[in-house]
Amino acid sequence: MVKKEVVVIASVLKPVDDTRMYEKMARSLASTGKFCVNILGFFSNTHSEHRDILFHPIFHFKRNHYRRLFANLTFLKAVKKLSPGVIIVSTPELGPAVILYRWFHPGVTLLYDVQENHLYNLRYHHGRHQWLRKCMAKMVGQLEKLLAQKSHCLLVAEKGYFQEMPWLSALPSFLLENKVLRPQAILKPKQLNSPPLSVVYTGTISAAYGIWDALRFVEQLHQQLGKKLSFHLVGHVTQQQTFQMLTQYLRQHPWMQATISEQPVPHQVLINAIEQADVGMVPHQLLPSIVHCFPTRIWEYMAHGIPFFLQQHNPWVDYCRPWYCAIPIDFSQQTWAMESITYTLEQEDFYSRGIPETIYWDKKGFLSIMNDLSEKDHSETTH
Repeated sequence: MVKKEVVVIASVLKPVDDTRMYEKMARSLASTGKFCVNILGFFSNTHSEHRDILFHPIFHFKRNHYRRLFANLTFLKAVKKLSPGVIIVSTPELGPAVILYRWFHPGVTLLYDVQENHLYNLRYHHGRHQWLRKCMAKMVGQLEKLLAQKSHCLLVAEKGYFQEMPWLSALPSFLLENKVLRPQAILKPKQLNSPPLSVVYTGTISAAYGIWDALRFVEQLHQQLGKKLSFHLVGHVTQQQTFQMLTQYLRQHPWMQATISEQPVPHQVLINAIEQADVGMVPHQLLPSIVHCFPTRIWEYMAHGIPFFLQQHNPWVDYCRPWYCAIPIDFSQQTWAMESITYTLEQEDFYSRGIPETIYWDKKGFLSIMNDLSEKDHSETTH
């Protein structure tokens, strides 16, 4: 029996069943029969369904809890027991532990998964404690560059990161966008004729991702359609203040359905909501931390063949236009022409060219990178 290579995929705040870490990376690796994958991440009350994928929910605290200061020690203790040959890490704050571990185990292959622009997030997604966030941004920036320089390869989730972080281009990297997994059966686009209409907002819930603009829009759509409209809000609310405000708002609008949590919501819950919906929403604000990114929920809505209201931003609109899948909306407006919008929903022949192949996760490319690094590492070890 061939010994399987031990892989660790790690993040501090992403749950162990995070769709990128588990459904995409870990399952892709496990499908080859060559790897045993261990996911070290935030607590989630789920279990892996694959024998070669193990969950290690070693982090369980609020975002600003003092226990987060000991994340590196917690990670180091866990990874020493696993003795991995490959470490994929997506959180710069784990940099000290990862680099220290590699100091004593130089044969370990390290990949930094650049899922976010952490500096931009610190600068633009929070309004409070700006002086503290500037200090944190400097520290995170230094840790991130050190981690990237020590990595054999960078996995970059967004094309726009090469523009926002020019130093990435000087290092070995592979663009691995957050596209959707290919379904077992090809889904057919939904046909919209006339109300009733089910609208859904899925994914991360925050002011930056346009939650308050989305709710204003849905309120006005409800005034137009009345009981013919239903709305479902599903996702993870990243800030406690937003969660409290949102909870109060929903009490005043009992016709809205909500599945929200201050903890990450299982990805399958989001997918179930999309499958039951007629129309999605992508109301992201055009902040510097967002304009160069591509919202994953666009690909998720496209994969299920549902049209969606899309923030008017040329790169996103241009991508969607050939597939007749989106209705561009300026979500920064105070009012909208709802009669025209509902008419478009009823008359537009959405997805008349079908669902494009360009929306699917690059499993082949990811496995090619992993196999190349594994073979290179084995070659260097034998010589």
